[in-house]
Amino acid sequence: MSEEDQKRVNELRQLIRLLAVKSGIDETMADDLFDLLLTVDPEKGVSDEEVESMKGYKQADVRKVFRIFYDLHIASYRRGKHPETGATRYYWYLDSKDLDLALLRRKKLVLEKLKARLNYELSNEFYVCPKDHTRYTFDYAFEYEFTCPKCGSLLVPDNNSEYVKALEARIKRLEEEIKKDEATLFGR
Repeated sequence: MSEEDQKRVNELRQLIRLLAVKSGIDETMADDLFDLLLTVDPEKGVSDEEVESMKGYKQADVRKVFRIFYDLHIASYRRGKHPETGATRYYWYLDSKDLDLALLRRKKLVLEKLKARLNYELSNEFYVCPKDHTRYTFDYAFEYEFTCPKCGSLLVPDNNSEYVKALEARIKRLEEEIKKDEATLFGR
């Protein structure tokens, strides 16, 4: 696997862990199933029943994790029949193009949030408590007569210029990454 591919897989792994925890699913299991799907032949796929026998996870839990992957647009499935019972089975697999699109969507969402935060930082004046370093907007500080509501210390103006520079740099890097990813995916 190339260094670039490994970077993409690691970015997805972080996202998967976050969503697993948010959904009340064991992140180690989600990691393990992601690793499994990375090795599965997309032509064949793997069923939740096969995963249960290979890994020992309950089918219901496997389906929950695969559903997270599906909702992220990083996993797909095809329907098939169980060879003995004729019951419908779902064979899950990863599609590399889907992985790249999922990462691109996630990066765009993060970019949106970073831009909103930058706008917030530029649009507000902040004050900080010198003791516990809690930040307050001007309006909040004004409401408490520029004293910390927790400890009573006098609030001091907060210079957020370094934070703004860091946000601007991160936004610029992310925009460049997105542009590069779009060029790779869509030939732009």
